[in-house]
Amino acid sequence: MRHRKIVYISIFALATISLILAGIIRSGKNQELRIVFLDVGQGDAILISQGSNQILIDGGPNGQVLMEKLGRYVPFWDREIEMVVATHPDQDHIEGLLEVMKNYKIDALIEGTEQSESQLYKNYEGLIAQKQIQKIDALAGLKIKLDQAGMEILSPAGPVPTGTAKDTNSYSVVSKLVFGQSSFLLTGDLPDAEEKKLLQKNADLPARVLKVAHHGSKYSTTEEFLDKVRPDDAIISVGRNNRFGHPAPEALDRLRERRINIFRTDEKGDIVYECLSPDVRCQMTLD
Repeated sequence: MRHRKIVYISIFALATISLILAGIIRSGKNQELRIVFLDVGQGDAILISQGSNQILIDGGPNGQVLMEKLGRYVPFWDREIEMVVATHPDQDHIEGLLEVMKNYKIDALIEGTEQSESQLYKNYEGLIAQKQIQKIDALAGLKIKLDQAGMEILSPAGPVPTGTAKDTNSYSVVSKLVFGQSSFLLTGDLPDAEEKKLLQKNADLPARVLKVAHHGSKYSTTEEFLDKVRPDDAIISVGRNNRFGHPAPEALDRLRERRINIFRTDEKGDIVYECLSPDVRCQMTLD
């Protein structure tokens, strides 16, 4: 009887291991690109994944929430995130990253050269040093390759001038992800004055999907900017009943006037784009 029980346990263990290995192999072969605008409350977090490779842009304001989200979209055996992009050092963009750095191996981190005087930022930079994470300055022209997809940094144009610690939004990292027929413009908390500079530089702004800057603040997403980007969809990452009144009615009106589809994380939860092939437009699914 005892021998039979040991046999059953062994068979069960082998079957479990086989299922895990099959999942790992299937995940490694899966070249579908997925972009997830995570519902992390009043903050930003975007997960881009293809196969076993991930890029995480920002981490939202709560490490526990972010870890729960990553647990849903990253296989449990994959404890490595190839790249993290911190658009700027505000609490609602970097606090969740601390928990990620504690629990995942981060190969590289792209961030602007602006700094914050907050204790949170000091803890964040201390953890980067402790984990010996490679840091790369986010400068316009920097290109990131993810199999068939490519991402390029559009802003900032150069190192941040000294004495600008309180103006972190202006130096938000702006990037554009392109996968065949689909493109995503990711704008951090960029304000209208910096949008104007991108327009003046004739930056490559047109995109099918726009991540609306600064959670739908009225001081971003100007008419001129929208007319240049010409998105089909606008994603607003925002917390329910937040104290800032985001998204602002003015920003929503500008989007509606151009018949742009509006999707909000406070209403829809996680917003997912599945991209099967560069020749086919990415399709949205909702949480």
